[in-house]
Amino acid sequence: MRTLFVGAGAIGSLVGAYLAKGGAEVTLLDIADHIHTIAKEGLKVRTIGGDSFEVKVKAVSDAKAIDDIDLLILTVKTFHTESALASVAHLKNRIQVALSIQNGVEKEDHLIRLFGKEKVAGAMCLEGATRLGPAEILHTMSGITYIGELDGRETDRVKTVCQLFTAGGLKAEVTPHILAADWAKWINFAAASAVCSLTRLEYFKILKNKELALLFAQIYREYAQLAKAKGIEVRDYPGFEVKTISEADLSGAMKILQARGEGLEARGMTKVKPSLCQDVEGGRKTEYEAIFGYAVREAEKKGIEMPLTRHVYQFLKGIDGTLGVP
Repeated sequence: MRTLFVGAGAIGSLVGAYLAKGGAEVTLLDIADHIHTIAKEGLKVRTIGGDSFEVKVKAVSDAKAIDDIDLLILTVKTFHTESALASVAHLKNRIQVALSIQNGVEKEDHLIRLFGKEKVAGAMCLEGATRLGPAEILHTMSGITYIGELDGRETDRVKTVCQLFTAGGLKAEVTPHILAADWAKWINFAAASAVCSLTRLEYFKILKNKELALLFAQIYREYAQLAKAKGIEVRDYPGFEVKTISEADLSGAMKILQARGEGLEARGMTKVKPSLCQDVEGGRKTEYEAIFGYAVREAEKKGIEMPLTRHVYQFLKGIDGTLGVP
């Protein structure tokens, strides 16, 4: 499938590189300056274990240069979603399927408004990456990418997308529960982003610390409560035991989280920080609205109290307003 990544940030570049490695025809679209370096040099991916590979991909800054695409994968920061999708509106009737591996749970709604529900599938990606240079990516965390139809059907197109990921060496599975998977990632990302951004500590460290693991678990519970109120099934996934942690007593939840932190440390995954935390540290605009603002607004509609989430939202909104730049 001819695949377009709308956004050549760390995750878009990482996944694009792996798909190209597997033989897919990949194009990266971004208006950032580093897209020109990628077009010239290709992409280099380094892993925590020290291995690396290089691959050539097509990289462009002008969306109008793109005309024939089968698969569109949205990977821009959430606050760039509307402008990014507007730039590729001319592809509306040309693509076969569109999906997003962004953070948050509103992402499919944006795609549906442009492309129509029949062309949108769901996806949840658990890969982690950070940019080392304009065309160099560090693969910080390896996880599973879940792909599925929004109505739970198993179709040939989601199987084909899944095969693109596995052909490149990434883990991927088709699931009939893509909304539950999306929410599981969102819940974990929110808790990790909150505690890491407050402390500036690496992910494994907050999980190993008793007090910080407690805060993490409490945020989990707030988000899980919202999921249930909205009729979203709360499920466990490897590394994201949302159901177990949100339903266990706090002592048991902390033990699970501390064991997760120890496991990350044992595997050498000690540089992992959520992208939102990286943006806070870099003085850049963050995705606080998609991760925390949406939760606060939906909780108000449902009459649910999410005090910790509200405080984190105010904290990050304040930082973003003072330091954030586009």
